[in-house]
Amino acid sequence: MNLSPRSATALTTYSLSSPVGQSWESALSDVIGVLRIQYRSDDDVRTFLDSTEKVRQLQISTAARMEWNRRVIKEEMDSGIHSPPRARRIAKEVAIDYIRRYLDGEEEKITMYRRLQDIQREKDETLATMLEYEREKTRLGDESARMAVSNQKLRDENEVLREDKEELKLENAKYKTENDHGKDENDRLRLENGKLREENKKVRQENQDLRNENGALRSENQKVRSENQILREESASVRKENAKVRGESQSLRDENNEVRCEIIKLRDNNTSLRDDNERLRNANGSLLTDNRKLIQDNLELNAREDEMRMLVNIQQSLLSGKPGATKEALRLQQSALDTAEDSS
Repeated sequence: MNLSPRSATALTTYSLSSPVGQSWESALSDVIGVLRIQYRSDDDVRTFLDSTEKVRQLQISTAARMEWNRRVIKEEMDSGIHSPPRARRIAKEVAIDYIRRYLDGEEEKITMYRRLQDIQREKDETLATMLEYEREKTRLGDESARMAVSNQKLRDENEVLREDKEELKLENAKYKTENDHGKDENDRLRLENGKLREENKKVRQENQDLRNENGALRSENQKVRSENQILREESASVRKENAKVRGESQSLRDENNEVRCEIIKLRDNNTSLRDDNERLRNANGSLLTDNRKLIQDNLELNAREDEMRMLVNIQQSLLSGKPGATKEALRLQQSALDTAEDSS
């Protein structure tokens, strides 16, 4: 890649740690006070700037330092001028971008933490329900054991009190019914316990899905941040082009107004020319009528002139007295007279 002499000279004076003889930390220290005044109405930014630990993290941020170096080197290569004020201005822009990204990340962390808290709370409620069912199951087991002991006592009493056999049978049947009811209740609790285990599996699967979704959201967030940076740069170029187009549009409006004024003048002139043309057409019609009359009169005069010439020629022939010309002259004179009569 070929470089201009000025760019080559500028590259020899730059260093990645201090493009303009000023470090990122010093430039940031110069603009921290200005940022606090400028963003005093923004609570989130003001809280960040008031925190000494967060400002220190911004100062030691490698990403912020590299972004500041890149922008400063680019602008100074384009202009060829060392400008500490420009470096401080870029430090302000980089710091605000870093703070905005930090605040966006914190907000996303808070939202995700709240979602995890909700999931944990639902999990704790499920576990508490499961423990309650376990305690109920233990109680039913104890009752079943006590019932077994009672049955044993009844058997002993049955051996001792054979004469109360019928009564003991009735009581035994009663206890058997209660025991069957306890077994049915135990089966029901086992079924509910199985359902709770299935629900626990579903909750675990949903937790895993949320973790996967969190990773996808982080990747998408990084992509959106990159696209946002590209859009900001494109927006700056579009603003410049928009300003240029506005200037051209204003000049075109001025030219359009001038052309409109000329068109109005031409329309007025065209209207007067149309009136003159109409007047000339009317005059030309009357002249054509007069010209037709003059042509007709001219034709009649030409015919009469021919007749007169013929008569003069006949008279000259008669006066000259040529032999054999008298009859011819009289014939021609008679013919001329006939022609004159016909024309009249």
